[in-house]
Amino acid sequence: MNIICICAAAVVSSVLAVLLKKHNAEYSLILTVCTVALIFMYIISSAVVAVSGIEEIFFKSQLNTVYIEVLLKCVGICFITEFACDCCKDASQNALSSIVIMSGRICVLLTAFPLFEEFLSLALDLSGGGR
Repeated sequence: MNIICICAAAVVSSVLAVLLKKHNAEYSLILTVCTVALIFMYIISSAVVAVSGIEEIFFKSQLNTVYIEVLLKCVGICFITEFACDCCKDASQNALSSIVIMSGRICVLLTAFPLFEEFLSLALDLSGGGR
């Protein structure tokens, strides 16, 4: 991943968005959202290598793959939620931004709920309370 290219694209886009905002605020917002989306897609394509490495580690350790699936789903939900929240904030829609954040938190909680159940069951079994 080339962080210099990402930072350069972000700075150039920011400067252009500020200049464009004086004449047409809608185009400024569109430019910003498109730049963020392109950078996000670049990062995701680079992250595939890291995800496959993490999966390989889990397979070698013979741990339950459900853990990694839940972890990756939660990370994905967090990234998408943060992106949507930032887009709403850029459009000066703070109320919408807040509800997106709350929705993302609830989705993470619901996604991780089976893991919580499993850990609680394990804790009860270890403490002797699960009999």
